[in-house]
Amino acid sequence: MNKLNYFILYLACIGLISCDDYFLPEPDNTYTDEILLTRPSFVEGLLMQGYTGLPNGYSFNSETATDDAVTNDLTSGYLRLATGEWSSQYGALGSWSEDYTKIYYLNKFLDIYESADYAVDISRPAADNDIRNALYLKRLKGEAYGLRAWYKFELLRAYGGKSADGELLGFPIVDETLLPEDNLELPRNTYAESVASILSDIDVAIANLPDVYVNTGDANFDAVMGSKLDGRMNGKAAKALRSRVVLQAASPAFSESSDVNWEQAAKTSGDFLSELGDLYQGGIEFYSTLDNKELIWNQSRQLTLGWETQNFPPSLFGFARTNPSQNLVDAFPMNNGYPISHELSGYDPDNPYNNRDSRLSAYILYNGSEFRNSTISTYEGQPLDGIRAQENSTRTGYYLKKLMDENVSLRPGNQVSTNHIYTLFRETEIHLNFAEAANEAWGPDGDPNGYGFTARSIMRGLRDRAGIPSNDSYLNGINSIEEMRMLIRNERRLELCFEDFRFWDIRRWNDVTTMQEPVKGVYITNSADAYSYDYREIENRIYEPFMIYGPIPYNETLKYNLKQNNGW
Repeated sequence: MNKLNYFILYLACIGLISCDDYFLPEPDNTYTDEILLTRPSFVEGLLMQGYTGLPNGYSFNSETATDDAVTNDLTSGYLRLATGEWSSQYGALGSWSEDYTKIYYLNKFLDIYESADYAVDISRPAADNDIRNALYLKRLKGEAYGLRAWYKFELLRAYGGKSADGELLGFPIVDETLLPEDNLELPRNTYAESVASILSDIDVAIANLPDVYVNTGDANFDAVMGSKLDGRMNGKAAKALRSRVVLQAASPAFSESSDVNWEQAAKTSGDFLSELGDLYQGGIEFYSTLDNKELIWNQSRQLTLGWETQNFPPSLFGFARTNPSQNLVDAFPMNNGYPISHELSGYDPDNPYNNRDSRLSAYILYNGSEFRNSTISTYEGQPLDGIRAQENSTRTGYYLKKLMDENVSLRPGNQVSTNHIYTLFRETEIHLNFAEAANEAWGPDGDPNGYGFTARSIMRGLRDRAGIPSNDSYLNGINSIEEMRMLIRNERRLELCFEDFRFWDIRRWNDVTTMQEPVKGVYITNSADAYSYDYREIENRIYEPFMIYGPIPYNETLKYNLKQNNGW
């Protein structure tokens, strides 16, 4: 058959196929809204995208960009950020694109979720399915709004700040699903508008979610709102997020334009604290018990040894990446409550770790600490754990203990992992949030709402839990807002160290002096088991005053005329 005949046969064949069919695209993996609505699990999959962006482990990185720690990883981005390389093109904190991606999925979910049926089991009475479907719609709505508030706050915390003209700005608010043909060149909303948007989402979440997911004995309720949902956004988590948001908005760096004041912040945290009740007594080492009252919202348990691999001392086969500073060690008071610099403290410079606040030995490994049946020796000349003994030895004379599980083994050939939980919110934070706001609003002992607790009593409870006597003379002698402010900020530093608070706290306080504080360490000399201590500056912090506000990523400002924060 010649080529012409082949061509005629080809034309005849395609003539049997309609033009419409011939030009239709092959099926792909893209689901239209119509298809999604026939598969409610796929609709819920949009919501689950909101969970995939939540942090699920402590990185400790932001601590090494503060006065609380340094890292021995000399290629660390956070080290470079803290020592002069922070710019809008390098070292930007936060995740602008990722946060907006998650918000897109949540907006898309909210567009369509009400049209899906989530309870269609024909073996159950139709009335039960109706009840369950209504509960599904309520819970899923609450989760979506709560998660969207989370990502909005991540944007606000990382990028909220003053533009060159002095206006305090937040982020572009996106509460609907944007399409390619929509106007995508959205300006940054004001800081106050951004805060209001977050709080509005949180209100919807609280209105639709149970405080906790527990079984009640009601089969329909338990199937949708019961204990099997533990780990997902709940009402308590939303209230904790609200406490965190309003504390930031009322803080010195933002209060002038946030429409939130200290009184509102104190009431927000005080109301929640009234629901939570007494301080959990195991909170100093909350991470050592996986099921306890201290924990408000956690990520799921993980069998891991990753945190220990990064932070165990070299003698225990770790990389010792996070090295607590002398600055932080000095912030722990004596066990009588007095700061080590106070004349009544009883501090002995020849025995600097004796009779200290119990949180020091719980959170930090120092020379002579016992850990995993070993003595950690950090003095000069020790071949493994001694200061700067090798690349993965401490640079400060200290190793991280907080959040480390002594049951983990990194020994080659005999490695042991244990269950770990990353905690997004815990009750101690709420106590500290209230104390800070209440002191600023009403002073150390003000209680205009009749809570039965005050800034001073909250501090007393935290310090008593740490082993400082309840008749704490130092605390009792504080009479001014300014003195109490210093104590509260220090207690916050100690209680929440290495939980990703310090970097953000000193910025919301507009505390440029602390931002720029050089990081110190200790060189210890051992002579016949007699130790001498030489305190030295280890690393300078190079922050300009405008760096209390972080930069909008440079690539985002190139897309259109998006206002950058001043100085970047």
